[in-house]
Amino acid sequence: MVDKKPMQLKANLFKILIGLIFGLGIYDILYSFTGAYAPFGLLYPAAHVFLTVILFMALSFIWSRERWALYLFAGIVLCHLGLDIYVGAFHVVKLLLFLPLIGFIWLWKH
Repeated sequence: MVDKKPMQLKANLFKILIGLIFGLGIYDILYSFTGAYAPFGLLYPAAHVFLTVILFMALSFIWSRERWALYLFAGIVLCHLGLDIYVGAFHVVKLLLFLPLIGFIWLWKH
């Protein structure tokens, strides 16, 4: 008899991670238009939201276990960091965007 508890735990972690990122993405979209990003230019909030919407698309395909969506997620994370560096909005905390990617890769392999 195979113990399904570890597999169920990983599936639940996967769902929680995706749900958490969706929630943070919605918060980030709303925060983008509060004026907090005004010093970084007029188009920065729009570009930031555009990348977040594509990130949502990548998350939905990660949810359905499409392997290429991991590459799209990684590309969007790099684009976010590149945009932040380009406009001067980079902060070390933004490197936390790599943690979900590492988590997805770990959960995907197991």
